[in-house]
Amino acid sequence: MPERVGRYEIRERIGQGAMAEVYRAYDPGIGRDLAIKLLKGEFRENAQYAGRFLREAKAAGALSHPNIVTIYDVGEEGGYPYIAMELLEGEPLDVVLERYGKLAPDDVLAIGLQLTEALAYAHGLGVVHRDIKPSNILLAPDGRGAKILDFGIARVAEAHVDEAETLRTQAGQVLGTPRYMSPEQALGQEIDGRSDLFSTGVVLYELLTGRRAFDGASAATLALQITQQDPAPIGDFAPDAPRGLQFIIGKLMAKRPDRRFADGAQAAEAFRREQAALTAAKAEAKTPRRRLPLQVRLSVVMASITTAVLLAGTTLVVERQYDAMERMALTSGTAVAAFVASNVALQAADNASLPAAERDWLPVEAFVKSAVGDPNIRRLSVVDAEGVVRASSDPALVGRPHQGIGADPVLQRQGEVTVTLAGAKGAQDLRFVRPITYAGRSFGLVDVSLSKADLDAAARLSRMLMLALGLIIVTTVIAASYAVVRAIAKPIQRLKGALDAAADGDFDFRVSHRRADEFGDLFDAFNRLTATVEARLEPAAAARPSELDAAVREDRTVMMVKA
Repeated sequence: MPERVGRYEIRERIGQGAMAEVYRAYDPGIGRDLAIKLLKGEFRENAQYAGRFLREAKAAGALSHPNIVTIYDVGEEGGYPYIAMELLEGEPLDVVLERYGKLAPDDVLAIGLQLTEALAYAHGLGVVHRDIKPSNILLAPDGRGAKILDFGIARVAEAHVDEAETLRTQAGQVLGTPRYMSPEQALGQEIDGRSDLFSTGVVLYELLTGRRAFDGASAATLALQITQQDPAPIGDFAPDAPRGLQFIIGKLMAKRPDRRFADGAQAAEAFRREQAALTAAKAEAKTPRRRLPLQVRLSVVMASITTAVLLAGTTLVVERQYDAMERMALTSGTAVAAFVASNVALQAADNASLPAAERDWLPVEAFVKSAVGDPNIRRLSVVDAEGVVRASSDPALVGRPHQGIGADPVLQRQGEVTVTLAGAKGAQDLRFVRPITYAGRSFGLVDVSLSKADLDAAARLSRMLMLALGLIIVTTVIAASYAVVRAIAKPIQRLKGALDAAADGDFDFRVSHRRADEFGDLFDAFNRLTATVEARLEPAAAARPSELDAAVREDRTVMMVKA
């Protein structure tokens, strides 16, 4: 171990890989701890390896992403090619797996999203990692953050670089770790970013299940498994894993590159959608509820909407109707007060000009007795200019001082008339106070109280009628919704049964129908789908044995070349 490489002081070895060793180092120029990767001795002597090491490190140095280790410097000093990079806290995933066995689906989902986002960024710059594996992924101390290490065998897909200078896989040289290779990588074929996606799927499979996707003991067995065999279903070892996450990992691990996600960005978007769906599912799980039939749920929804609309509409109508009736009552009371005032005005004016002993209020009292024959008039009083009651429907008030409106709430002041609400709550009257005028002069007051009971009774009746109408409408909506949805549920059940049969591999099943509606179109579409799938599966099944033999022969040829 050298004590210094360039300006970097070497402190201790902290890890190693197939081609290089990693040391903790110190940069005195800026006072920062970092990691130094040095090419191993047997590779330093090979100019081809040393050149590739530095060339590809420079390619990785162009990457700047939160989930990719940052490279600060690349160079060669004293025969030591080196890479100075970010010193990270945390543990590689292979160490984490040894400790915990497997990770929770939430953590795997978070790691998968970060890895695919990082690969999408790197692939966008033309850099393919080629060696995605647990030991090349560092997990942060929080157990969720992940960073990809060692783009040391990546290549830059630049058209102007001479083919001999690229990291193109050649006969006798397969780059990457066999257990996590893609099928095309294991067969020594040309690869692109989709190979990294396959390796990512293998890593996530292992994180989720605690088992290796391909567990062959030799390179030949591993290559055969990777190219020809599918790993055991995730659900067998991680039954709590969300189906969406299982589907994403399965798609990442598709044998053919064109069956995988087109790129890292598409895979990252799938992880984001699954993360959002899982968050929503957890929120729903906090309020568990028994699933109701569709017809019941839709009927409840329709009834709730109808009730809300009717309630708002009924409230508005009743309030407007009450306001209209109240305005009519006020107009009627004002007219009564004006009529009484005009009839007693002359007598009140004559009495005001006479001495108190000569005043005659008998005609006014007679008129008041006649007027109170109307059942709507609760009280009627005539008050002279001195504020004394001279005639009243209540004899006990005659000769007493008139009680003003006091603290009664004022409803309206219109011209000479003041309207208040008199009496205790539940038995209130509309009270109208109007001056008695004659020849432009005031000679007293008229105090009339009209019953509010009829107005309140009319409002109650209106509310009850509107409520009854609303109940009839809501009941009708519930019944109609239930009947309609029940009719819709039948073809839905038929289609579900057909899909279940197809999912079980029965593509001979067809939906017979005579419908000419949208469900008929769905049934026809299902029938076309099953016919197409069946037609495509037949030649594939017939050709599979010969294709498998050819793949095995090709695989054996590659293994022999490697050996």
